[in-house]
Amino acid sequence: MGRDRIVRSLLLLATAVSLAAGCGEGREQEEFPASREEPVRLVYYTIGEPDVGLEEVENALNELLLERYGFTVSYNRIGWNDYEAKLDSLFSTDGKFDIAFAWTDNYVENALAGNWLDLTAYMEGICADTYAAVNDKFWKGATVKGCIYGIPTNKELAVPMYFLYDRELVEKYDIDIGEYPTLESMEPLLRMISGEEPEYIPLFLANSNVNFASMGGYEYVTYADIPLVIRTDDVSATVVNLYETEYCRELLDTLHTYYTAGYINEDASVRTAFSRFQGEKVFLRIASGGPESDVSFSSTFDYPIVTQCASDLVVTSESALGGVMAVNARTGHPEECAVFLNAVNTDPDIRNLLNYGVEGLHYKLNEDGQVTYLSDDYRGVAYTQGNWFILKTVAGENPDKWEVYREFNDIAIESPLLGFIPDLSGFAAECDNVGQVCGRYENALMTGTVDPEEFLPKLQDALEQAGIGTLQRELQRQINSWISSRSK
Repeated sequence: MGRDRIVRSLLLLATAVSLAAGCGEGREQEEFPASREEPVRLVYYTIGEPDVGLEEVENALNELLLERYGFTVSYNRIGWNDYEAKLDSLFSTDGKFDIAFAWTDNYVENALAGNWLDLTAYMEGICADTYAAVNDKFWKGATVKGCIYGIPTNKELAVPMYFLYDRELVEKYDIDIGEYPTLESMEPLLRMISGEEPEYIPLFLANSNVNFASMGGYEYVTYADIPLVIRTDDVSATVVNLYETEYCRELLDTLHTYYTAGYINEDASVRTAFSRFQGEKVFLRIASGGPESDVSFSSTFDYPIVTQCASDLVVTSESALGGVMAVNARTGHPEECAVFLNAVNTDPDIRNLLNYGVEGLHYKLNEDGQVTYLSDDYRGVAYTQGNWFILKTVAGENPDKWEVYREFNDIAIESPLLGFIPDLSGFAAECDNVGQVCGRYENALMTGTVDPEEFLPKLQDALEQAGIGTLQRELQRQINSWISSRSK
């Protein structure tokens, strides 16, 4: 989340309405006019390009919904670059809608502002099957001041960092990637690739999406724009400045050494994480992912990749809330919304239709019962629309994919701050100033482009002037209070 987004979020929180003391006792809702002469038609917004086949999927979806549940849905997908602005506009103008996709900071800030409907009571009624189906750790992440305001997508719980190797070079040089568990250990390997394969970038870096903090056992208390972290294994959750840790100093030295040696692409500080130039070859990338990442990353980058996990499997509030379906607090049809959310998470026909489209038109099932696409006219955005574990697998995927995911989730560890909701609404100036400072220095430092001996002290001084100490003390106060309240 960028610094402008942080300030906007904080201003929203500062003007938020007071939440009721108990769940299910929220503000009096202003209902939209509803005609009972026709079946209820819910208005649903989510993120993703509006595919050519969207209308066909909507028609098939509504046939099922009307037959099984007695209502229909207007299915609206808004493009990746426009969705956030659209949702903000709907809230600011009291636009009519019933259900929408949300994500970590958006979900929390709108819950605190009273924009999402409190769904807690439905978890023991209409949505009881969904509550049972979704992993308990997701509910911990989704709980805001004791209440549930959305249904998190039941998927992988943790999103660790991975080293992504070009499979062909790994096999060509018979590389045991397990021998290189850290970035610091890779110098001989990168040197070899640089010498033997000069057409390859040994280590591709960009100015976003590499969570180096997690690779050192740290996690952000708020967002990466504010470099205040805790150690995941620290139950006391002591807040520290990432740039003052020994781990970060050693990391920056390593990155600069690799950049100076020519192992890192020269344009790293201005490249985006998934940017690709025609003909560009990369030996090693770093990215976040889930189980069986070899398959997904190979598809993303369009060349065979083998992966090595580079951080612990940690369930944080951010990872638990990567995708949420929430209900507008002003909906006139709360019960129908709850039924729809329950169907998306427990009715395989509804869930597979939203993800793959219409069987026989957009896909077919092969002899193993796996999905084979017939058309590019429709693709669902899986993490935005409910329970993955009732989805069919795609041809070429592991038929036991969801069992692998369950095992992955079983071994994921909880962050000490899972469920903690920081409130920096009274510190907008400090957040903005710290974000601006990080924006000036981080891209160059975290790609090895500049010498940390010269630039790290400048960054640290600027952060102190910006007020990072104030934020550190306030967050520690809130965390201590939260931990104390949980132990009572």
